Parts: sequence; structure tokens; C-alpha cells
Amino acid sequence: MTKNKISVNKYIIVTGVTVILFAIQFLFSRLGWLVASLFDYSAIDQDSLFAEVTVHHIVQLLCSFSVIGVLYKIKNIDRFKLRPKYDSKGLKYTVIFCSVLLVYYTVVYIAGTFFHSINTFDYDLNARNMIGTLGFQLFLSGPSEEVLFRSLPITVLLYCMQPANRKDRVIAVVIAAFLFGLGHINIMTFYIPWFQVCYAFVLGLVYGFVLIKTNSIIYPMIMHSLSNVISVGGCYLYMLFMK
Repeated sequence: MTKNKISVNKYIIVTGVTVILFAIQFLFSRLGWLVASLFDYSAIDQDSLFAEVTVHHIVQLLCSFSVIGVLYKIKNIDRFKLRPKYDSKGLKYTVIFCSVLLVYYTVVYIAGTFFHSINTFDYDLNARNMIGTLGFQLFLSGPSEEVLFRSLPITVLLYCMQPANRKDRVIAVVIAAFLFGLGHINIMTFYIPWFQVCYAFVLGLVYGFVLIKTNSIIYPMIMHSLSNVISVGGCYLYMLFMK
């Protein structure tokens, strides 16, 4: 078999695996919402802001770990980048990323104030709502979504493209980012929030790049969580100081 034919066959397999990964991610997300909907959270979360989505992300994370465990047993795929490790590049990337986001949101809120284009949250900023939402973003949004949308797909895709070269790593990162963007589409109603999808795709590229460079999912997890805290917390600060 020629080298070109092997390459074509490899990418045909990658296409099929991408479809399967999308189905898995969609299934785990729906399962998470199904389980989360079984409970009443009114006693701790009267505005339905954080409790249900917390259970959703916990279920989603557990499902992701179950697939990783099965793949490890069946195919001996053990490089899911899950082990914490100190990496100076990871810390540098995290600091740079958060600094850029802080500048971006500062500009957004300054410009938004001038043009009266800021969309704020429509719920009370009491201690429970702020602690609950920021706690969810800090401790669960990054770990749950990065395992499902970064660690799992990039590792599986690179396994299918063995021996993976630099081009293959770029393809894996782009596919994972594309799937992450699709994850922000409401497929049940065919609603596409274009800005959110594109924003997720760009962030997915950054998280995937850091995963490849550091060989650890920990730094993308931290970056993901902090990006959400900066976004939500920035809006809270705006709402509090602009009253």
C-alpha cells in the first residue's frame, strides 16, 4: 500500500471517529441534563442558576471518565493528559491568557458602557447567586468540559493517526475545537448563537494548543475555569458598580 493511500485511509478513519465523538459528547450532555432534571433545587437555588448545571457537569464528567477507563482497558490508550504536572510553559500560557482576557473584557465593558450595549444578567446579585454561579464556573466548568471536549477527543484522534506528526496534532486540536463549538449549539431547536459558537471555537484552539504543548489537561482546565470566572465576574462587577 502506498504512502498516499495510507494517509487517505487514516483521515477517512479520523472522519468516522469525529462523528462518533460528536455523538458521544451530545449523548453525555443530554444524559447530564436528564439526570439533573430529576431533582428539585429550589431550596438552595431559587433562581435555577447553578445547582442543576452543577449536577449536569458532574454527570458529564463521570461519563467521560467511564469512556476513558474503557478505552484504557480495551485499547490501552492511557495518554489522556490527566495527570497533574508542573510545567513552567503551562503557567506562562495561563498568565498570558488571563491577562489578555482581562484586557478584552475591560475594553468590552468600557465600550459597552459608552454605546449602551452591555447585556446584564436578569437575576438578583445576592450572595447565594454570586457564590453559586462563580463556584460552579471555577470548580466544574473547566474540569468537566475539558475532559470531554479536549482530553478525550484529542487523545483518541491522535491514537487513530499514529504515528502522529505535527500536522496531525494541528488537525486533532482543530477538530476538538470544532466539536466544542458545536457543543454550544442547541441542536434540539436548531438555534445557533453564532458569536458564542465562534468564541468557543477560538478558545478551544487555545486550550488544545496548551494541551499539546504541556502534555497535561490541567492547564486548559484552569484556563477554561478562569475564563468563565472573568466573564461572569466581570459582568457582576459592572452591574454592582453601575447601579
